[in-house]
Amino acid sequence: MAVDISRRTDYAIRLIAALIQNEGRPLSVRKAAAQNEVPYAFARNIQHNLVQAGLVHSVRGAYGGMLLAVDPAELTLFRLIEAVQGPLSVAVCAYDESWCSRHRLCQFHKVWEGANALLRDYLDSVSIQQLLDGKKPYISGGSAELL
Repeated sequence: MAVDISRRTDYAIRLIAALIQNEGRPLSVRKAAAQNEVPYAFARNIQHNLVQAGLVHSVRGAYGGMLLAVDPAELTLFRLIEAVQGPLSVAVCAYDESWCSRHRLCQFHKVWEGANALLRDYLDSVSIQQLLDGKKPYISGGSAELL
């Protein structure tokens, strides 16, 4: 399993940013997709994931669309990534111990768990709102700080 951020996640970040910038008004999936160079079919599928994760509400009707369901200052990169991409891990065994029967004997298992914890903590310390406000996260002493 790779740690790569998928295209799906990149698109989801673009769509969430568009919702935030729309300042609480419903935004159609079609319009958000077009404005952010996201294929419409992909955007509809991502919308479904975001609704399931409780990050977005769907509003029906002529003036409907998507609405952000959470405070963007509380929405972290980690939560958004896992909502559309599933578990983020440097190694499958670090989040699914049933994947390998050797996890209790493996000399590397603790390293993968530690790397996952660092990745999770870092991405969970950066909110979407901070990024949209132009604050740049960086790692200092094992934690994310904003410039």
